[in-house]
Amino acid sequence: MRFQAGKGIGIDLLRSRAGNSLGLHECEESGAPECPGVWACGHVTMRWGGKGAATTERRRSERVTTTILLIRHGETAWNRQRIFRGTHDIPLNENGLRQARLLAGALRRRPIEAAYTSPLSRARQTAEVVLDGRDVPAVVDERLTDFCYGDWQGMQESEVARRWPREFALWSTRPHEVRVPGGNTLREVCDVAFEALEAAAARHEGETVALFAHRVVNKLLVLAALGLGLDRFPFVRQDNCCLTEFQRTPAGYVLCVLNDTGHMRGDSVGLLTADF
Repeated sequence: MRFQAGKGIGIDLLRSRAGNSLGLHECEESGAPECPGVWACGHVTMRWGGKGAATTERRRSERVTTTILLIRHGETAWNRQRIFRGTHDIPLNENGLRQARLLAGALRRRPIEAAYTSPLSRARQTAEVVLDGRDVPAVVDERLTDFCYGDWQGMQESEVARRWPREFALWSTRPHEVRVPGGNTLREVCDVAFEALEAAAARHEGETVALFAHRVVNKLLVLAALGLGLDRFPFVRQDNCCLTEFQRTPAGYVLCVLNDTGHMRGDSVGLLTADF
């Protein structure tokens, strides 16, 4: 439903939060009708001029939506062997490259105006494959670097569990309460990564931005974008080469797609089932 205001100017009548009804309410600033907002950005100032024609002004920052495509890198040999990766620079394996090509195909009709990637090769390779044929460089952002597993990096999960039973048990159940020996905390990585996300969204307002990063980083970005506590970390999945999509609105982040691996289903590509 649209309310026509003058020549060629329309105001979308949005569903109001109160009662889910449609209608107009008074603008506090001008006293003229205002479009009710499902967003905090719903303010529309009506200026009635001349021969009764209405013009509208909506602040640009109040109407622009930015799309964020959050992508985890494809599979590596260490994913398959359940070895902690962290800041070790492990490249994609052949299966990971196939996964990235399938994601590129799934996104080929989607606009992407800007892209940022972790400096680690598994993320950069994924970005290169997905962005192939586009005039869009993948800009390295150190803030998207993977979680540092410290002393655990390069070790199989079973060996870590044997040598650090208390810390590993805590990491498996309440990871937000532990600092990995010689490594990071979730809070440290979350704060830095979310800063990168916010900077990209602000820099490319109204555009589609792709971010290529890692399991832990992406899970933390999902939690931060939705305002959820880090205690929810174990309850979010980010599989290899999955797609998660947000819309950045003036009211905050809206989750549209989470951990989508549909582009890899029914193909010859392998997809690990473990959250690792």
